[in-house]
Amino acid sequence: MGTLFDLAKYRKAKSFVHFDRSELMRLMNTYSRQVASGAWRDYAIDHLDGMAMFSIFRSTHETPLFTVIKLSSEHQNAGQYLALHSGERIKQSSDIMNVLDAIEKRARKVVPLFKNNS
Repeated sequence: MGTLFDLAKYRKAKSFVHFDRSELMRLMNTYSRQVASGAWRDYAIDHLDGMAMFSIFRSTHETPLFTVIKLSSEHQNAGQYLALHSGERIKQSSDIMNVLDAIEKRARKVVPLFKNNS
């Protein structure tokens, strides 16, 4: 037979971090603008112990082009957001908009995968 876990104890032991509704709305607004321009095509939301990650992909089968990380209150940089570009840290701030602005500035420099022929 399998092992039984008491989920209440398991959830308390882990520091679960998530993006709230306003953060997700800001993330999706930024993502939508870049999708409309043809630069981005996919995203993923991951929850690891002590952090939540929103990863942005140019295509489905690549590594993330950009990642926004929200750190838990137990982390050394509590309440912080990190922006990564291809794994390299580009911005750290306590305000998600500062991080998203840094990503959008970098995104303008990235050439879209497909160009419109109109």
